[in-house]
Amino acid sequence: MTFLSPGFSGLIRAAVLGGACAAGGSAALADDLIKFDGVTAQGGPTAQMFPIFVAQEMGYYTDEGLDVTLNYSKGSSDAARQLAAGNVEWGIFSAAATMQAVQRGFPLKAIMQVYYPDTFDIVVPVDSPVQTVADMKGKTIGVSDLAGGEVPMVRASIVDSGLAEGADVKLVIAGEGDPTTIRSFEQDRIQAYAGAKRDLLLIPAQGIETRSITPEAIASFPGDALSVRAETYESDPELLVKFTRATLKGWARGMTDPDGTFALLKTKYAAASLGDNPVAEPFWALVQTYYTAPDSVENHGTFLPAGWETYMSYLQLGEGEQKALAGPVDLGAMLVDDIVLEAWDGLDIEKP
Repeated sequence: MTFLSPGFSGLIRAAVLGGACAAGGSAALADDLIKFDGVTAQGGPTAQMFPIFVAQEMGYYTDEGLDVTLNYSKGSSDAARQLAAGNVEWGIFSAAATMQAVQRGFPLKAIMQVYYPDTFDIVVPVDSPVQTVADMKGKTIGVSDLAGGEVPMVRASIVDSGLAEGADVKLVIAGEGDPTTIRSFEQDRIQAYAGAKRDLLLIPAQGIETRSITPEAIASFPGDALSVRAETYESDPELLVKFTRATLKGWARGMTDPDGTFALLKTKYAAASLGDNPVAEPFWALVQTYYTAPDSVENHGTFLPAGWETYMSYLQLGEGEQKALAGPVDLGAMLVDDIVLEAWDGLDIEKP
């Protein structure tokens, strides 16, 4: 079944109206939809949120009796704070921010693995003499923000390479793969840059070819997860199953018709796909790799605890600011698969 035909706009409108009719077909009954607002670590619309967009457009949430709104934040730490404070009912943010929030006393439950690989990387110009992070001694790594989602990964990479932040390697703010990043490289203000892989795609497009130096162990860290407060998990699991089921349908629909989904992103969600930017298509291809689980995963969305264990151990390395976690958290209690498994039960969709 084709997601988007040449006249996709009418199809999308019909799907949304059809979902509204399924929910009752009137403004009064529409008011009965359960508001279920969430937040993402992304600062604005991005193709990385395509399962949410598709589920909204196709009326999958409405079919489940939900009125879902996606809000944007200043990064993973901010998104975790918004969820912990009760400003939203669910959040999608980094594994590091999830573990840090739990350790600070906020009982979050991660109920679904959204991205399987981590979405951050460390790169150097292709002709740089730097081959590994260990070669960065006495040098500087640029980041998007000192509170950015890439920073825990960068600090873990520095410690893993036997170096110390500050004494051996400096971190400075150097843009988001934009002209500020390019100038920082050209002026030798930075010798490496770490950031979201989306931002890294912009660097070669501006004339600096790059290659990754992220340590192999660090590259295996898990990506963002869908989290809720423990009270929500305990009081209304069926609500979470409905939300997760609709989101899985959005994921499957988007992945089985990538061309149609890309067409949707380039029109209604132009900012999400980088619009007419020449890296828009490579970015969409990259996003699909985020949503491709390893072969060992039978039900998309379930967790791979070993990767979280590895990340948790690295977050406890170092001293001072380098040490992102003061100690371990109970991953067995934090990572739960039951919501995803129940959402998959009886779900008849075409898997990518």
